[in-house]
Amino acid sequence: MNTDTPTARSSRRSAGLQSILNLLLVAFILGACNYLGFKYYAHRDLSQSQFYTLSPKTLDVLKGLDSPITVYTFLDDRAQAQSDQITTLLKEYQRIGGKNISVEKIDPNFDPERANDLYKKLHFDANDHLVIFTYKDRSPRFVKQEDLYELNPMTQQIGGFKGEQEFTSTIVSLVEGKVSRVYFTEGHGEHPVQDSTSPAGYGAVGESLKNDNVETANLNLAQKGDVPSDADAVVIAGPSIAFSSIEVQALDKYLADNGKLLVLLDPYVTSGLDDLLKKYGLRYDDDLVLYRAMTTTGEQMTVPLAAIYQGGFSTHPITAKFAQANVQLLIQDARSISLLPDEKGQPNAKTQFLLQTDATSWGWVNKAGTTPTDPKQLTNNKTTDIQGPLTVAVEYDGGSVTDATTQATGTATRIVAVGCSKFLENDTAESVGANFFTNGIDWLVKKNAILDISPKKPQEYGITLSPMQARTVGWTALFFIPGAALALGIFTWFSRRK
Repeated sequence: MNTDTPTARSSRRSAGLQSILNLLLVAFILGACNYLGFKYYAHRDLSQSQFYTLSPKTLDVLKGLDSPITVYTFLDDRAQAQSDQITTLLKEYQRIGGKNISVEKIDPNFDPERANDLYKKLHFDANDHLVIFTYKDRSPRFVKQEDLYELNPMTQQIGGFKGEQEFTSTIVSLVEGKVSRVYFTEGHGEHPVQDSTSPAGYGAVGESLKNDNVETANLNLAQKGDVPSDADAVVIAGPSIAFSSIEVQALDKYLADNGKLLVLLDPYVTSGLDDLLKKYGLRYDDDLVLYRAMTTTGEQMTVPLAAIYQGGFSTHPITAKFAQANVQLLIQDARSISLLPDEKGQPNAKTQFLLQTDATSWGWVNKAGTTPTDPKQLTNNKTTDIQGPLTVAVEYDGGSVTDATTQATGTATRIVAVGCSKFLENDTAESVGANFFTNGIDWLVKKNAILDISPKKPQEYGITLSPMQARTVGWTALFFIPGAALALGIFTWFSRRK
């Protein structure tokens, strides 16, 4: 029999309703707090080096976006620390850019269908680890994961993170709709960069430049009379006919105005560029690089080959990664290049070798003025020939310059000179040689310096212990703490038995 009075039942219903209202109110407050905390919050980079704090230049670029940029990441998760750094930095770009920056992380192992769609749509190699930027209907920009870090070629340790520098410069070039424009000279028997069918064409490396956001065009200096103002670099790819004095003057004027030049000259070719290159401390030698190779029968044979191994790659950004990867580069029919001293007779600080043979190679000097018909018969004359190691690729770096109007910092004159052109032909180009060429172009046209964004160096923390302190920590971890836990367990067991 129910003995509750109407008043008691009413009180219980009222209390239950009050509890429900309280729960709803608490849920509303929690939801409101989470919403407000997500939408309005203060952001602080507490790292001592301000590792993830974006520069004012980047903030201006992101806040000035008028249309969305979509970023796709195909990262090497085996390098987990690098992947996390890149992801965290892109989150900062999202935070500042808001709806104008969206990031999609693609893992081909978990979502192969999506990855294949992007391979076909954006046209890149599935084996590359990239950060890809897309904007409107413009060609995508690709940033390689390996290019985001400065590596010490001796210790293989990361010296700096160039993520912001690379990402911001990529966004700027994408929004401006400009790509690097490189002109290939013609009219002197050079290798045509648009030719992908004939064996002597440069179409293969030309396609690599296209994938590296570089646009190529032909340049006939005899007709044009000058280097176009939109030229980010000029390439002279294996001429067989000398440049005229008027053409050399046009190149001289271009270089004097902080121009960028890549020259590839084969042995026994008179280019007409000798005096121009000497102004920048470079001289092509009139020789043929030879090497004593071992045949399958165990005999030695002289071959026209420049063999570049790990020690022959410079620590320069163009070639440092080849030494790290322990690869080799074999260049047939090459000539050597000498680095000339400066006006005081001292080594020129603005020049540096890029590729160098070992000491067993030598440069056979063209003594009789004729091309050897059978290099196998040539021997090393230590009196007249050039002794190894021989330099077959060099660079000239004029440093940096400041624009008098904008006060922006840019790169001064840069030159890359290589003692061979045939190793980049369609039927002979290999991955190392092609990468060397594209790395050289990238170094010549690099525009990151104008952004004034420095690489971020990770802050390292360590504890230095004396031998006594180290032993104390070791004994404590191995014996004292486990022993204390064991003693406590025994004490508890005996206490319960009582």
